[in-house]
Amino acid sequence: MKRRVFAAVLTTLPFAERVLAPPAFAQGEDWPQRTVRIVCPFTPGGSQDNIARRLAAKLTEYLGQSFVVENRTGAGGSIAADNVAKSAPDGYSMLLGNIGSHALVPHLYARPAYNAFTDLETVVWIGTQPNLLCCSPSFPYDTLPKLIAAAKAKPGTISYGSSGLGTSPSLTMELFKQKAGVDMTFISYRGAAAAAADVLAGHVPLVISNIDSLMGQVSAGKLKPVATTGAKRSTVLPETPTFAEAGFPDLVVTSWSLWAVPTGTPAKIKEKLKAATERALQAPDVIASMKAGGFEPGAMSPAEIDAFIKAEHKRWGEVIRGAGIKPQ
Repeated sequence: MKRRVFAAVLTTLPFAERVLAPPAFAQGEDWPQRTVRIVCPFTPGGSQDNIARRLAAKLTEYLGQSFVVENRTGAGGSIAADNVAKSAPDGYSMLLGNIGSHALVPHLYARPAYNAFTDLETVVWIGTQPNLLCCSPSFPYDTLPKLIAAAKAKPGTISYGSSGLGTSPSLTMELFKQKAGVDMTFISYRGAAAAAADVLAGHVPLVISNIDSLMGQVSAGKLKPVATTGAKRSTVLPETPTFAEAGFPDLVVTSWSLWAVPTGTPAKIKEKLKAATERALQAPDVIASMKAGGFEPGAMSPAEIDAFIKAEHKRWGEVIRGAGIKPQ
């Protein structure tokens, strides 16, 4: 008797599942219904944070619910990425993904708390920003050819400051040293502001950072731009040459940004977020704000984004190993 009852229950399960299954809108049709948090790996006030907030305002306008930026800094972006990766895949937690969280962390930490390729899904590309190498106005080796010649003549005597080892700017210089065959001394700082302050004080001759972090001192004439790492000259510094122009095509390096969500987030949610973001990236005020910080909005298909991230992951793994940087 018990077997017949159990069998009867089993035969009713498909129907019960259809009756009890959540309606289609629960898979994203009605998203968002409450506040969405954007987890940003950067401190407030920088260009990446500003972009996140600018886009958050547009998403709030377009989608009818609040999008708020939550800053979770540290560990090369892994703290923010891990927070989102471990969040529910319901569309209410999203990450401002970047070169650190997706391409550098896997090589810099022996046991990362998340896997950028399996725990996160890319939704939409946002854009790129080059790094900028600057020197003191009194520094005599103020072009890349002069700098290379001096560094080769006096190995290890020329120093440069940057944010901590393993960031995009610091790894740019590691790649430069490898490609140019020069020995220069890296001095690590907590951020671009501290590094630039030591250049202004005459303690260090060079500083490299994301372009927006140094533009204030450049505009004031306190720092002299040497070269940028973009594929072409920056619109905010059209007179400054690129590393590529100086004969280093491999030195095209950018800090890039994208939206990522926890793996398993419903397709409808990702489609709505992608469409709203792409609309925002066409807004004149967003474009103007991004370009003012030396940031170039862009567009790539999901397949192109995935291929780019994998290429960046491979590239920077080789640079990190070549520099002798050991995973923490």
